[in-house]
Amino acid sequence: MDGNRVVVIGGGAVGLATAFFLSERGVKDVTVLEADYVASASSGLSVGIIETQYMKPLDIRLRVRAMEFFKRLERDHGLDVVRNGYLRLARDEASLLAAEKSVEIQKELGVTDATFLGPEEIAERIPQMRCDDILGGLFGPSDGYIDGHLYCTLLAEQLQERGIQVKVKHKVTGLVENGRGYTVVTDNDARFECDYLVNAAGSWIGEISALVGIETPVIAQRHQAAMVATNVDYGYLMPSVMDYVPHSGDTGLYFRHERDGMLVAGLHSEEVHEGTVNPDDYHRSADQEFLELLAAKLESRLPGFPDAGLGDGWAGLYPISPDGLPQVGPSVGHDRFITVGGAGGSGIQLSPVLGEVAASWILDGDARVLEGAEAMKPGRPSLSEDTVRSGAD
Repeated sequence: MDGNRVVVIGGGAVGLATAFFLSERGVKDVTVLEADYVASASSGLSVGIIETQYMKPLDIRLRVRAMEFFKRLERDHGLDVVRNGYLRLARDEASLLAAEKSVEIQKELGVTDATFLGPEEIAERIPQMRCDDILGGLFGPSDGYIDGHLYCTLLAEQLQERGIQVKVKHKVTGLVENGRGYTVVTDNDARFECDYLVNAAGSWIGEISALVGIETPVIAQRHQAAMVATNVDYGYLMPSVMDYVPHSGDTGLYFRHERDGMLVAGLHSEEVHEGTVNPDDYHRSADQEFLELLAAKLESRLPGFPDAGLGDGWAGLYPISPDGLPQVGPSVGHDRFITVGGAGGSGIQLSPVLGEVAASWILDGDARVLEGAEAMKPGRPSLSEDTVRSGAD
């Protein structure tokens, strides 16, 4: 397969990871085209949390596989991973049971330190946090966070060392099917011939697909985050905390350590909701309404920081599939047009495994590298439904 030519559209985490795995498996002619600069869209604005504390088997398998790659980059190439731990709160019996089952699944997959903490144990770890309304939490002490921009830059450097071209300021404006593959045209009149095209354009996936008459439903949702000054040095490495159950239909508070006396916080959801925006034209600063809601949730959950105040806020995009599950694989009727994206707010942490699965579709003709990954194939019936994904894997 090393004679194949592949063009990857998108210089964010997912596109760069796809190129990385193609290169690793022997494909020498890979070109990454980025409309702006590496990590200039969602990847560079990410909070960067990487973890395995999910409830459903496929969600867990995806993240365990991805974490193996982050460990590898950390060991071999100096990726800075802050391992502050990750805690997902459980506030009802269903979440409690799912968390306990998650520990079992993770242990089967080799994550030996995932555990369930009771309210008292959580209060000992985070004494400033209110715990009287929770039943416990799913905790991964080896989880952490990375800088999304630095991660993408590291991937781009690794690709360039392997002779893979990463071309910035190459916005794709035209695609033409040429019999075997595609001719890709950019806004600076450059042309690239390829046997396989990988659409990893994030919030622009639908726009790229439409150039060849393919409908790929990926919704650009605006999400916001802000810095939080605790105005006191809390003196320990605070775990990332997520007060949200995946696929619950709700929106939950999250926060993580940034440095002593400073947190990053936001509101997270993995479902489609109001707030779809034009990725080329959306407000990049945090809204006052969001800041007020975030402040109220922080005050309720972290009463031990009574003098905390919000600092700078920003907005980025979640490219999300209608059913909440990423899309990875060949488009219907277009076996050489590989879509990879739609991971919502999990793009950074899922990028390695999504890239590996995308490479497998090109080189193996299927998604054999990960059990259950076929469920992410584009064109599945749930993508045409208006209802939010209920949690099925």
